[in-house]
Amino acid sequence: MGGYGSGRQSDKRTTNQVSSINVKDLGAADRLHGSVRFRYMLNGKPIEHTVQLTQTACHYGGVRHWFRCDYCQGRVGVLYLSGGQCACRKCFNLAYKSEQETKQDRLFRKAGKIRGLLGWQPGIAHPDGAKPKGMHWKTFNRMKAEHDFTVQKILGITGRLG
Repeated sequence: MGGYGSGRQSDKRTTNQVSSINVKDLGAADRLHGSVRFRYMLNGKPIEHTVQLTQTACHYGGVRHWFRCDYCQGRVGVLYLSGGQCACRKCFNLAYKSEQETKQDRLFRKAGKIRGLLGWQPGIAHPDGAKPKGMHWKTFNRMKAEHDFTVQKILGITGRLG
């Protein structure tokens, strides 16, 4: 139980396998009103999508912009382009990459994230580095302890994963 490849397996496409448009990437968001038009080429054919925009008020002033999905009419921040269609993640039945990770994958990602924050060389096979300049010792010791505990879980020293 819990061996290699025993995590969630799915044939679902993931969001990183499909082109996407984030409303935050449009720029000059304060001037956006009504709709926005996207034009691109797919297999030599021009494709055009007109997407409706909505906005909500933020608690401390200003507004947040959203796309309106043509299929479900949902308010989304990211739209995906696939097969000449433009829709949200749920309408395309896309999963996030992290949803298909095993427990072991998540532990490796966690250890890698901590190593990155500490400025250490990636990969738990490499030796630990030094405390980054400017980081408090208390913060460093806490992060190193979390890293070491995660590595112990990966290696099976602390028992069951999870």
